[in-house]
Amino acid sequence: MSLDEFKIGLLDRDQMPGLLIRSDENGYYNIGIQINDTEVVKVASAGEDDAMTKLEYWGDRIEKVRERYKDRQPKLKPFKGE
Repeated sequence: MSLDEFKIGLLDRDQMPGLLIRSDENGYYNIGIQINDTEVVKVASAGEDDAMTKLEYWGDRIEKVRERYKDRQPKLKPFKGE
């Protein structure tokens, strides 16, 4: 998914560089890892009960996910919300 699209509802992106957290209208959190300048890999969804556990789990795996996608050429252009 595009980075700009993921930013809609963004809660935090600076606590762990590369780990993005977004809430939706139902109170669920989407957790993603930024793999290049324009794209994010959504790695998990979590309710309020298990969000911190999943954030810690994926926070430890940011570099592994980025390594897996390191050769990917960005295919998405920035989302303009239109």
